Amino acid sequence: MSISIGSLDNPALVKVENQFGLEGMLPAFPSLHTLPGSRTEDDISPEDLEKLKSLQHPDHD
Repeated sequence: MSISIGSLDNPALVKVENQFGLEGMLPAFPSLHTLPGSRTEDDISPEDLEKLKSLQHPDHD
């Protein structure tokens, strides 16, 4: 059985053991871990962070 890790409520708790569908992997994915990165709060001021609003539908009705 395969499960999309992005569909889980807390994907950080999952130990990934295998990848499926490698034929669809974007060319940049294998090297993502080598790129420099930053945290969201390092790029956006606290004032601008406060203005952000999620438009994602909640999991409950």
